[in-house]
Amino acid sequence: MQNADRYGAMNAYQHDGVISCFEHQRLSRQDFAHSTDFDYLIEQELPCFGIEIKRGQLSLVVSHYLAKIILPSGLTLEILPKISVETASETHQSPSQLLTATDSTAILVKRKAEIVQARQWVAVMLADISEDNIGKELAALDLAAKPGFYMPSYPTIPSQLASASRTLDKPWYEGLLATIRQALQQAAGILPNRYQTQVHNQPKAQGKINLAAQLKNNWHRPHYLYTEQAVFETDQLLAQFLATAWQQLQKLSAQNVINESSFDQQMPSILQGVMVLPPQSWEGVYQQLKSSTATWGSQLSLVQAQVVTQAIEWGWWILTQGPGAESRQGTEDKSVDQLPVASLMINMNHAFERWVLGKLQSWASQQLANSRLIIQPSFDWLYLKTNFPKSGLESKVVQKLVPDACIMTQEGQISHVLDIKYKSLSAATQVSGADWQQLYSYQQHLNCQNAWLIYPKTKTFTQRLDVFDNLDENRHSNQDGDDSGRITQMSVIPFDPQQGLLLI
Repeated sequence: MQNADRYGAMNAYQHDGVISCFEHQRLSRQDFAHSTDFDYLIEQELPCFGIEIKRGQLSLVVSHYLAKIILPSGLTLEILPKISVETASETHQSPSQLLTATDSTAILVKRKAEIVQARQWVAVMLADISEDNIGKELAALDLAAKPGFYMPSYPTIPSQLASASRTLDKPWYEGLLATIRQALQQAAGILPNRYQTQVHNQPKAQGKINLAAQLKNNWHRPHYLYTEQAVFETDQLLAQFLATAWQQLQKLSAQNVINESSFDQQMPSILQGVMVLPPQSWEGVYQQLKSSTATWGSQLSLVQAQVVTQAIEWGWWILTQGPGAESRQGTEDKSVDQLPVASLMINMNHAFERWVLGKLQSWASQQLANSRLIIQPSFDWLYLKTNFPKSGLESKVVQKLVPDACIMTQEGQISHVLDIKYKSLSAATQVSGADWQQLYSYQQHLNCQNAWLIYPKTKTFTQRLDVFDNLDENRHSNQDGDDSGRITQMSVIPFDPQQGLLLI
């Protein structure tokens, strides 16, 4: 094995058609069995990658995303969180250092174990998010993300989300795709039907004659009959939308491009033969379906309407994850239709924050009687005072404080202010000054006793750390009075992703 290949193996691990890597790693051409896959990722400028040039060579810097990207070769690139995972640079001092075959084997074994571990806690995270009943959206990005592109969001995620991902050696996204498939199948099975009035004006009668319309429209040609006929039909527009979403889901699910026969065998029978929508109409149809909920929803029970609404949201989300997403913007670039199938990217900053918020909500309900978690409250902070001749002095808010969450008591007092950071700490004492200052501003403005920064647990950050600001060396010489009784405490709290547990 050449040294470059050995170094590449430490960054990307390939098994069963899936290339797995971790966020913040650098991928070079040598990490890909097919160089066209690397070229494709460079050309697409996906949001989950940065592009760097080092020693005259292009490299991809993996950003903080969970991602599945199907490559032109048919292989799938899987991006996993890096928490508690060593990179190649941490394992070896230099990529130019020669490695023995034993070294390479040991690294691959360790890398596989880390991938299995990451998949395990990601599956747990997605399962917890699906059950937390928090209204905060979990943003995702699409393959063809461009400036000004619509940013989709998860709908409320059903509880079956990670059920298929609990097998430890399976990619994280399988449970998610299984959930979307189930939602579309359930909606297809209860498509609303209603009577549609069809109007005919021809020599042959079809349905009942509308006498008023007959006299108005056919007085000069009595052999024509103006008739109306009520036909019981499935909501065609909704069926087309679900069929289009199903087709996109099949592209995202497949390792290789599927043929039409295999596609038809898996599509729900009621959707087979339904014409799919052109990409340019996707957004308009989605908005139309949302605005006409009362029309098609009146044909269904409350539970059935919720199922169909859920499928519409998942359908729209999945339609923004593939090559058609760009062509629906009306681009003239015909090469868009030739893109390999879809990708799926979830911002780990948002996913981790959502996960921790769910755990905080549970902790507050169990440990703090009659308290509740408030997500992203907004507080007026800085004002601009302006003197108007007629109305006098007026204040205008120019800056607000928006912490990630607060805990409020039954009396309406804020007892905790919380800020969640998806950053890897080498130690609790390594928290940046900017993070401390931000938390301090929240605490002082809200005058609350507890202020917490929450970071992922790492091998060297395993315990809570409390800090105080009233020590003598922190006091300025121009401070008057005795404030020794005022102790401001702030805390750094680890969150264990392996257990899904706040280490308070």
